[in-house]
Amino acid sequence: MLFAGLMGLAGGCKEPTGPEREISGAKIFAQNCARCHGLDGKGLPEVAGVRDLTDPGFMSTISDERMRRSIRGGRPPTMPSFPHFSEPTLKVLVAYVRTLSQPELQLPPPPGP
Repeated sequence: MLFAGLMGLAGGCKEPTGPEREISGAKIFAQNCARCHGLDGKGLPEVAGVRDLTDPGFMSTISDERMRRSIRGGRPPTMPSFPHFSEPTLKVLVAYVRTLSQPELQLPPPPGP
């Protein structure tokens, strides 16, 4: 009976999960955040109330958990919510946003093909 149960579990693992994909914080930021924060994170002047994510003084007061909550839930009335982001996506995005205020953390761009 135990063997049959294990075989049933093993049978459920035959479905492919799909190819692995690299999660890029810079790409996630560019696709979702740059429309208000700008690609450099300084904030676009035409967006009222947008935070400058390059300000080390401000960014040092924000915990990673608070940043995750702000991304997931938004910051009314101007910042939209992104509740669909997975934990790995949030982790990579928060790490990237941290580099905007700490240039020493920034990675060099990848080499060309």
